[in-house]
Amino acid sequence: MIKYSHGYYSFHTLFRLYGSALYKACFCAAISSALYIFYYYCLCLYVHENGTKLLDHPYPVAAVIGSVSMALSFQLNFSYNRWWEACTALHNMHAKWLDAGSTMAAFHLQSRIYDSVAPPSLGEHQDVHFDYLRKRENTERTSFITARDTLDSNEMKPTTAKGKLAKILRRKHKEERKHDSVTTQNIHDTSSSGLPFPNDYWTRSKSVKAMGTLSNGEQVQKKDDPTEKPSLFLQETAHLISLLSAVALSTLRYDAEGEEAPLTEFVPGKKWPSNNSDNDEELSQNGYRRNKVMMTVKFLFDVSRSSNEILEYNAARPFHVIGGISDKEAELLRNARGASAKVALVYFWVNEFITREHMHGSMGTVAPPIISRLMQFTSDGHMWYNSARKMAYVPFPFPHVQLTTAFVLIVIVVAPVLMLAKTHVYLGFALNFFTVAILAGLNEVAKELENPFTNVPNDLPLNLFQAHFNESLITMFAGYHPDSHWEVKENA
Repeated sequence: MIKYSHGYYSFHTLFRLYGSALYKACFCAAISSALYIFYYYCLCLYVHENGTKLLDHPYPVAAVIGSVSMALSFQLNFSYNRWWEACTALHNMHAKWLDAGSTMAAFHLQSRIYDSVAPPSLGEHQDVHFDYLRKRENTERTSFITARDTLDSNEMKPTTAKGKLAKILRRKHKEERKHDSVTTQNIHDTSSSGLPFPNDYWTRSKSVKAMGTLSNGEQVQKKDDPTEKPSLFLQETAHLISLLSAVALSTLRYDAEGEEAPLTEFVPGKKWPSNNSDNDEELSQNGYRRNKVMMTVKFLFDVSRSSNEILEYNAARPFHVIGGISDKEAELLRNARGASAKVALVYFWVNEFITREHMHGSMGTVAPPIISRLMQFTSDGHMWYNSARKMAYVPFPFPHVQLTTAFVLIVIVVAPVLMLAKTHVYLGFALNFFTVAILAGLNEVAKELENPFTNVPNDLPLNLFQAHFNESLITMFAGYHPDSHWEVKENA
């Protein structure tokens, strides 16, 4: 997905070639303009010498162009609906699976192993009267005036001595006004590296064995504070749901069947993947090399990527999974035939894990009908995945694509006749170019939006979605609300 801004009337968007439907349409317009010149010298001059008219009325040609416009508008409307529906399906899919993970973590914190550290329940002390007003601890205070001064100072860099002096004075008085203003909390500090994450985080490369031992021979010790590090239940929950999302997204972008799964371990706090899939640092870091000039030329001439190019590109942008992926998981996923079977396999792992852990008390004493909501969440997410899969595997109907393609070619040939008959030769040349460019451009936009998962660089940023989803999943490791613990003060 190409990220852009709307400043300066969006004129800067005119200078991008790769991913542009405008310049792809200009190729068709150039062919039509060449025909315009050919018609002028070979047809119009002959007609004028014989004293006849080239076209008595523009209605016949106008009717053809109008019909093509309607067909293109229909195709473009449905292509855009497919693109937007795919985006909606992905967000709903992640929302439902995140509901499942977050709810499982909330239920797990009510199990008996947390009795020693669980905060007191407000419902158990309804008869207690509080004689104080609860106040939150304030950290990282940022006043409104401070924020305003920061924005003002960033609007324009001072270029004169007077401007520099004003900036120094604002900086000097900023701290003085800070303590006299209402404080607000800054929760969007981009310098933060994320939630606290254990350095010895459990990964799939460590196959946990029975009898409390790990593959490296270390002994598992019982923790005095179960909230000190994420429990194995929370880690396995985050891993399975993250793996479910990664496998689902990899099938939507046509990762090669039977090849090594392009999945890797998730590193919290890592730089976000780029919105623009053709400008990602991870591509170069994973050894993906490409000729940008040749890539742009192939795009403008609508040359499709080969299967090897798609394989290399996808392998250079693997999806990150919390805890990584084990060799046995990868082997089973490779053996599952078809995209639907791979997602169904991980979907089964998640549901089996929910059932097993509930039966053994990992989610406290929550009633079975409430636990069934977890199954509903995972099922809803799977339903939205299949909704997205509809756009990935079912193309726009062939008859309509064939029809619009044929009539775009007809417009390229017929439009110059209309312009030569009713306009000045130079004005007609310009109008013919713009008319064909608009119609061909609508067709190119429809083609780019038809499949929102594979048409690079106008595809959806699946790697970015996965990174956001992983960061959302690890919030379940934060434990109880930081202000949940309080002391009861009874009236004498």
